[in-house]
Amino acid sequence: MSVNHSVGAASLGEAIAACKLAVFFAPLLLAFLVAVRSAHASDAFEFDDSVLVGGASSADLARFSQGNPTLPGTYLAEIAINGSSSGREEVRLIEQPGRVGAVPCITVELLDKLGVDLTKMTGLDTQDRQACVDLGRIASATAHFDSSEQRLDVSVPQVNMRQGPRGYVDPSRWDSGVTAGLLNYNLNSFYSSAQQDGAQNYLGLTGGVNLGDWRLRQQSSLDWTDSTRNWQNRALYAQRDLQALRSQLTLGDSSTSGDLFDSFSLRGLQLASDDRMLPDSLTGYAPVVRGIAQTNAKVTISQNGYVLRETTVAPGAFEINDLYPTGYGGDLDVAVSEADGQIQRYKVPYASTVRMLRPGSQRYNLALGRYRNGLGDSDRWVGQLTYQRGLTNLFTGYGGVTAANGYTAAMLGTALNTPLGAFGLDATHAITQLPGNALVPAQSSSGQSLRLSYSKTLPELGSTLSVATYRYSTDGYYSLPNAMSAMQSIEDGFGTRPASQRSALQLTLNQSLGKHGSLYLAGTARSYWERTGSDVQYQLGYSGNTRYFNYSLSAMRSQDTFGRNENQLYATVSVPLGNRVSMSSSANFGARGSSGQVSMNGTLGEHSQYGWGASLAQNADRSNSTNLNGSYRGPFAEMNASAGSGAGYRQTSLGVAGSVVAHPGGLTFGQPTGDTIAVVEAPNAAGAEVTNQVGLKLDGRGYAIVPYLSPYRSNTVDIDPRQLSTSVELKSTSTEVVPRAGAVVMAKFDTVTGQVVLIDLLPSKGIHVPFGTVVADESGRPVGVVAQGQRIFTRGLEEQGSLVAKWGESSDQQCRINFALPPRKEGSKPSYERLSAPCEPVRSSN
Repeated sequence: MSVNHSVGAASLGEAIAACKLAVFFAPLLLAFLVAVRSAHASDAFEFDDSVLVGGASSADLARFSQGNPTLPGTYLAEIAINGSSSGREEVRLIEQPGRVGAVPCITVELLDKLGVDLTKMTGLDTQDRQACVDLGRIASATAHFDSSEQRLDVSVPQVNMRQGPRGYVDPSRWDSGVTAGLLNYNLNSFYSSAQQDGAQNYLGLTGGVNLGDWRLRQQSSLDWTDSTRNWQNRALYAQRDLQALRSQLTLGDSSTSGDLFDSFSLRGLQLASDDRMLPDSLTGYAPVVRGIAQTNAKVTISQNGYVLRETTVAPGAFEINDLYPTGYGGDLDVAVSEADGQIQRYKVPYASTVRMLRPGSQRYNLALGRYRNGLGDSDRWVGQLTYQRGLTNLFTGYGGVTAANGYTAAMLGTALNTPLGAFGLDATHAITQLPGNALVPAQSSSGQSLRLSYSKTLPELGSTLSVATYRYSTDGYYSLPNAMSAMQSIEDGFGTRPASQRSALQLTLNQSLGKHGSLYLAGTARSYWERTGSDVQYQLGYSGNTRYFNYSLSAMRSQDTFGRNENQLYATVSVPLGNRVSMSSSANFGARGSSGQVSMNGTLGEHSQYGWGASLAQNADRSNSTNLNGSYRGPFAEMNASAGSGAGYRQTSLGVAGSVVAHPGGLTFGQPTGDTIAVVEAPNAAGAEVTNQVGLKLDGRGYAIVPYLSPYRSNTVDIDPRQLSTSVELKSTSTEVVPRAGAVVMAKFDTVTGQVVLIDLLPSKGIHVPFGTVVADESGRPVGVVAQGQRIFTRGLEEQGSLVAKWGESSDQQCRINFALPPRKEGSKPSYERLSAPCEPVRSSN
């Protein structure tokens, strides 16, 4: 036997094109040549093969008389029930007497997973979970397997489905993930010659290990300069979910939710409801931080002494909207450190919405441990129990108790749903035992706090009053954080106690003005018993657009380095220039004078993964400054950098953030991640893009990290195969995962590797392979179909081996194709290969 190779580029391209056209359009051609012999029942067709050429006239086309039949076997397919995706499962296709092609075996287990009410199927044995079920038991039920899409569509009348809420995901699909280790890092270095201690550096780390249902996490940060160094252990805890209780159990460092009492941190045990386990139709909060930067500035967001986020922003208005919901409670402290050494400080209100629950729903929180804050751990024990219950459509009741060394508080309240909006009213009574020292005597203090909350959305007016809370407290009332702070102050030897709050008003309002723009307001006002006046912080903004430009106007009250309040007014106009470039001009007016700047910003790359910006500014002291910044979102990390100069200073910054995950397949680097992630595994598919996030690509081993998933929800992971080598084929480009909270789940994609080969069959004595004959490899896996002209387009071949063409059961209806591919030159790109070979008869073993 001889094998002839042909490498002519033109002829190869023509041959491939002809073969692909023949394979692809053959069904269409046959459809036009159909002679319909029966117009009823089976919709069967007979083909007039006398007009087909290239050996096709000898083909037995009976198996195509009812469409394109699927061969028996096990297939990994996407499952859909009544049009809604339900994940991916292995589906077994079996032959049935009197049927052309294999049909799907719909098992008892699969029907149960799909939500079919098995109790309505009389005579069904539910003990044998793998038994194939005759869907004829259910009137109008159907199942169709689409081999081209690898998809099984099951249709069952709604009356035969288990009734559940919209968005329900069967807990049996919740995936605990694999054993894994993970590390998130965020490194930021900010230098300005106006600073005394050189560069200010920050490293935030979140690491952990997943073992079974448990997640061990550690959060820490390090900030340092040339002369100082500060390490903080923010949290160390182990956590797992308890499905039966719809809760999360946390051992170690955690924080209460702040739904009823003010939130606090503790080291101990916490058992809390997790509403994420509920469907979307039955169900945190973190505020948006907005501000204004005059130069390339460092923004630090902290809460109760803990740094939650630190990043560098470009000159102008900025918005940070990706903060995780925090449990530390209390307002967010924002510090904007300018390149010229100026620092502006302000607070962003953090308050929960009105506490309404659905009838019959409940929420609870049990916490016990030692009190913690950002200034150090305490030796005081603290415990808290809260409970909320939806009583009717109108009323929700709630209450709780908090107890600590020297402190007790009890709360009782209700939330009311009315046409005028949702109201919440509660009262808290607290008793505080304050210690004494050489300057002040010990004292017992008691008082009450009354809180009124309101929330309302007016769709017809485009208004959303997110949070409006007014609290009035008597002179002797202390919240738990205030009581702990007062006790610590006295124990440290101070002669005065911290001021106790008298009243507080928090307000957040968003108002749409239709085509005229939108308006937002966020602010807080506080007064204290021990001093006159009020602390007022606010942000007020308006934005709009025209056909040619966008514009905005905002006002805010900030606090400078010396604690002085200052009102600022900021105006900006932005003009899109096309090609992902925009130009903006802005002006800032404040007590220290006015300033202005002109800037240009844009993005580059196929997916806008590169960002850049440049600006020229005139500062309040009439000095000029220039600023440059750039960013890159790559598959293995995110980076940003900036540089600037002005009167008496030079500034530079560099930031990088990313993640490292150790999993059963090895070590994978990726972008910064959330708490719940997926690791994509697609062997040999290096370079393919994962479309869930900008910049994600499979590494050289076929792995990538999907950084954000929604726990207890169905998440789709997609791969774009356009960058794949021609020698690699993805069996599917999409899969679904349903992770538990904190899980690292594997999103596996099966691939077929091997050379792509176009085979021209040479004449062989006594053998003529019919058109449409299936060709399989040595393991029986179909790799191609004989097209017209005795041509086969195959994928996934090894370097050498044999193929079997079979168009009947007898030995003279089978033949074998032996092949050996030429060696590939090192460093050459994968491409199509073309060869010619005879199909030799398969001799009978008799």
